[in-house]
Amino acid sequence: MQTSTSSFLYCLKIAWPLVLAMTGNALMMFVDRLFLAHYSAVSIQAALPAGLVAFMVIALLQNVVSYSGTFVAQYAGAGSRAACARAMGQGLWLSLACVPVLLATMPLGLWLFDLVGHAPDVLAAEKSYYLTLVVANLALPFGAALSGFFAGRGHTRLVMVANLIGNVANIVLDPLFIWGWGPIPELGIVGAGVATAIGQFLIVLILAAALCFEPHFSTGRRRRVVLAWKRPLAMRIVRFGIPNGGHVLLDVGTFTVFTFVTGWLEPIEFAASNIAFAINQLVFAPLMGIGMAASIVVGQRMGDRDPQGAARGGRNVVLLGWIYVLLCLLVIGGLNGPILRLFYPADAPFDYAPYVTLGRHLIAIFLAWAFFDVLNIILGGALKGAGDTRFVVLWVGGTALVLWMPALFGAYALGASIEVLWLTMLGYVMIAGGGLLIRFLRGRWKEIRLIS
Repeated sequence: MQTSTSSFLYCLKIAWPLVLAMTGNALMMFVDRLFLAHYSAVSIQAALPAGLVAFMVIALLQNVVSYSGTFVAQYAGAGSRAACARAMGQGLWLSLACVPVLLATMPLGLWLFDLVGHAPDVLAAEKSYYLTLVVANLALPFGAALSGFFAGRGHTRLVMVANLIGNVANIVLDPLFIWGWGPIPELGIVGAGVATAIGQFLIVLILAAALCFEPHFSTGRRRRVVLAWKRPLAMRIVRFGIPNGGHVLLDVGTFTVFTFVTGWLEPIEFAASNIAFAINQLVFAPLMGIGMAASIVVGQRMGDRDPQGAARGGRNVVLLGWIYVLLCLLVIGGLNGPILRLFYPADAPFDYAPYVTLGRHLIAIFLAWAFFDVLNIILGGALKGAGDTRFVVLWVGGTALVLWMPALFGAYALGASIEVLWLTMLGYVMIAGGGLLIRFLRGRWKEIRLIS
């Protein structure tokens, strides 16, 4: 039985490599947007919508596969190493099934851009960037299955190293493909997507190579056993994974709608909103890493049939999240001016002073919602680690569709400013996070049995 102190230290041990891994991903996207902002004003306007649509298409598939990592965590808590490997094997089979589905959804993504109807030059850039990112997304389900195998057993440092190497490769290749160099032609926004694809596939190759050092992959016979198709286990992963993916899909989908609505505003509002979201990614992505840690810690304790330890671990990870948000408040709140200056494009069709003022207003709003996003992301991860995926998707998705979207379109119809539109998202995050907190404290999730 873990004490409160040892539980907190274990949560920190699991969380910090995942925080660094997700921070690396955020910095990669931050640098992508920074390069694109200086390449052209059209590129920075197209980057966020295209990236969101590309991720929205893969979100469901990737997060169904990634739930194999929760099974790994629970089997690790139960002390069954062979079952951990078998769960990962099913994740790889499900990743293969994702490839044709992802390719078949490409026309849908292109249709969404036509439906929204941004300016013609922005629309063309959005479509080009989106198609390149779809290629990069082919690697994500495989990376999710392999990362879940290592992270679910507590080997989060390996996941961190693989992600950081892929992120560094992306950042180094960005200027080469965006502006061109030597025999490499200038590809503009498409070049940023090419660099992203190379980085994502490199992560998968590193994690796949690490499997060679695992005992369950030391012989051909063991590999055949681990990688054999196990329909009951695979279907159980899918059963719990679909709500997990549905939650992310609804979350990203409604957020994508939000960014499209901002695209109907004046160029200064649209650009400031996209840039503020790029900065927000530096706050949001590490929180996702802490949320992953919550899922692992709770999953391991539930696999060990220790629901009280799972509850204690969930509370400790929430505490880690709030400490992190406080640090972000101090750093980003104090440096918002220089950060905004980095993103001001040379060919911007708007003045610098109103852009900075607007950007500071939006940064203040997202720092406020980050406090409540701790509940939304981390408690959501904790509940998913216990298998309570259905409640998470119904509550969070229902709140977004029933409350946030009507409030968003109502505010837009009334001619509200970009600050008011952002405040509708703050209200949504507060309500969604509050509901997850009540669910976690009531403890009905402790009765769920994910593995036998």
